[in-house]
Formats: sequence, structure tokens, C-alpha cells
Amino acid sequence: MAEALMTLVDAAHSDAARLVGMADGLGAAAGPSEGPASDPRQALHASDAAVAAISAHLGVMEAVVYPELAHRVPGSRARVAELGRLARRCSSVMRGIEQYVQGDLKHPADSVASLRHDLAGLLEAHTRAEDDLLREFDARLTDPERDRLLGRFAAAMRHAPTRPHPHLGHGGAGRGSLALRLLGTVDHLLDVMDAREVAGAPVREPAPAGLWGWYLLGRPTSVAPEWPASESSASEMPGTSAEPAGQGTDPRRTKADMP
Repeated sequence: MAEALMTLVDAAHSDAARLVGMADGLGAAAGPSEGPASDPRQALHASDAAVAAISAHLGVMEAVVYPELAHRVPGSRARVAELGRLARRCSSVMRGIEQYVQGDLKHPADSVASLRHDLAGLLEAHTRAEDDLLREFDARLTDPERDRLLGRFAAAMRHAPTRPHPHLGHGGAGRGSLALRLLGTVDHLLDVMDAREVAGAPVREPAPAGLWGWYLLGRPTSVAPEWPASESSASEMPGTSAEPAGQGTDPRRTKADMP
């Protein structure tokens, strides 16, 4: 149990880095070829999952772990403040990625690939600073204290925010346990309503794009999609009938052409 918290934090770092790397790989593979591996929406789904995982981790660390850490580790307040600064920058970049995911026309001028690259760099810097400080903190905890902190950490993760909230600040009083639960409640509700990606779930395959989907994605198709025909709907359409070609009313004739 002594390394339980560090194990969870290390796993969160690895998972976040893996999702960002997956999004980069899928984004680089996206192109004019067909298939789910080249679908640009898949890279956005992976980006969305990465944002969810990183947002939850940052929120819980700031609300549960950092206050205890700043109290226990001498001279750590400046280092915790630096982690808050990195978290703010991560949240700002993740907000830009979310704007791309949501189709917001006011997204940043930087491409989503550039934002993912910036996030990967910030995440690496944040991970290094956090790991060093956590190991010093862990060395000062007794086993019962470690167990209590682990329990609070696990409980907070169930209610953690899944999206960045950069305007609410990082490291201040507004990022306590109550704020964490309120933000998490709102985020979890929107996750269900908008079918957003969540941390810990497999990245979803995008649904096949229809005619307008291909148009909006900018991916040309050589063959027009086939629309399903229904005998009942065809017989009910005005100006059509089930008679062989050459008989009945020509559907191409307009009202002005008719006697």
C-alpha cells in the first residue's frame, strides 16, 4: 500500500501521454484514403479522451493532494505554485483542443495538431515536477496517513471534472473539494448528454459518414452513396407509379409541362 498513490499517479501520467500520442498518430495518418484509421474524427475522439483524463488528474491533485503536500514538504509552496502555472497552461491548451472537438468556429488559430504538440510538452514538464515533489511527500507520510490520502484520492476521482475550466484558476481556494464535485457533476452530465469521451473508456470508432459527412470532412468520394429505396414510399410519391419505364407519368416533367 505504501506505493499505491504513486502507482496511481504514474498510471495517470502514462495514460495521458498514451492518449495524446494516439491522437497524434491518428491525426498524422488522416488523409484522403478511406477507412477508420484515416478518419480525422478518430484523432479528435482520442484528443477528447486525453483531455478528459488530464483534466480529472489535474483537478484531483489540486484539490486533494497539493494542499497536504504544501503543508508537509518544507519549502514546497513555490514548487506547488509552479505546478499550478503549468496546469493553467495545460487547461488553456486543452480548451483550444475542445473547441476543435466541438466544432467551435472560434477555435484558436493554431492547428489541433500544434495544440496537441504543446500539450504533450507541457504534460511532460508537469509530470517531471510532480513526480519529484510527490516522492518527497510520500517519504514523509506514515502508512495510515497514506491510506487515508489514497481513499480521498480514489473518492475524488469518481467526481472529478472531465473538461478544462481555465477561467476558474488553478491552485487557489476555488479549486477545493466542493468546487471539484460541483464541476465534476456538471461535466458528467454533459458527458452523457453530448456523448463525450470519458477517461478510462476505449476510444470510440466514429460512425460512418454519410453524404454531408464526407462533404464536411473534405474527403471526396468517387461513388455517390446509395440511398435505400422503399416500395411503399415510392408508390406514395406523387407523379410516380410501379408501372414499367415508359408508362405512367414521367417524374422529371414539371407542372408547367403538363397539359
